[in-house]
Amino acid sequence: MEKISEYSIIMENRESLYRFLGRFYQVEVDQTLLEQMKGMWFPDECGEDELAQGYRMLSAYCLHLNSDPLTDLAVDYARVFLGAGIAGNDAAYPYESVYTSPKRLIMQDARDQVVAAYRAKGLTKLETLDFPEDHIALELEFMAYLCQETQQALAVSDWLAVSVCLKEQADFLGQHLLNWVPAFCADIEKYAETGLYKAVANITIGYLRLERTILEELIEETVPEVGA
Repeated sequence: MEKISEYSIIMENRESLYRFLGRFYQVEVDQTLLEQMKGMWFPDECGEDELAQGYRMLSAYCLHLNSDPLTDLAVDYARVFLGAGIAGNDAAYPYESVYTSPKRLIMQDARDQVVAAYRAKGLTKLETLDFPEDHIALELEFMAYLCQETQQALAVSDWLAVSVCLKEQADFLGQHLLNWVPAFCADIEKYAETGLYKAVANITIGYLRLERTILEELIEETVPEVGA
């Protein structure tokens, strides 16, 4: 029971951070999210340099807000992720297809692949979301869903299902996040003018790289439990 409780806490924390990060990419920051950030505590050391740097940057940003941060963040969101006001149509477009297709187009093979992954879990995109399924917010949300699914398997002590869920997370992380998000986050840092989005870029790539290590360790630890 102690191990189940420990793993459940890990999954719950991972799910929460995936949803937290996905929120930044889905839509502009609002007052609720801004207040949430101002009340958060970020660790000084977390086992990954970029993640720690991102936390420090986000803390510094929240400590030095100007008189109208929401307007600045809305303008920066449009600049960074929609290309508004940037010459040459360059931006950090938040779609896997843009970073994995030869002509940097949306709705390419990557989108079809993630649609298949979502449908395999019985998931479909909400009609209210007007962007393709390989948008980073949806890919991060899918990882959160897989964490939640793992918690359900832990609740009934189904170690075989836990092992399968962890392997699915590792596969999706490698095939549909770490294959393009490093370049995407580099573009965010290139085009962002607010400290917040630069911080989010560092946190995102740092966390995903840490996740690779975490999942490798969790998979190795749970293998002996299969069949026990």
